[in-house]
Amino acid sequence: MVTIQGDTVIVDQHTTKLLGYRLEDTVRAPAIIVFVDENKPQLLPIRQSDTPPTRVRSLNMEAEIQIITYDEINSFLA
Repeated sequence: MVTIQGDTVIVDQHTTKLLGYRLEDTVRAPAIIVFVDENKPQLLPIRQSDTPPTRVRSLNMEAEIQIITYDEINSFLA
């Protein structure tokens, strides 16, 4: 299960891969994308009025949530 607690996204399990991303523009894209192991990425919505989380943590790992831009996404997809 993945939840948001304060400034941290919590993954309630042990992991071998743990990544978090959010788009720079949280008004247009109010969500965090979380990658856990080889599972399908999970999209966690965040409220417009809430401060976006900055960390992602599992039972055995922790990482900073990376901020990406639309230009980075477009260059990757091109």
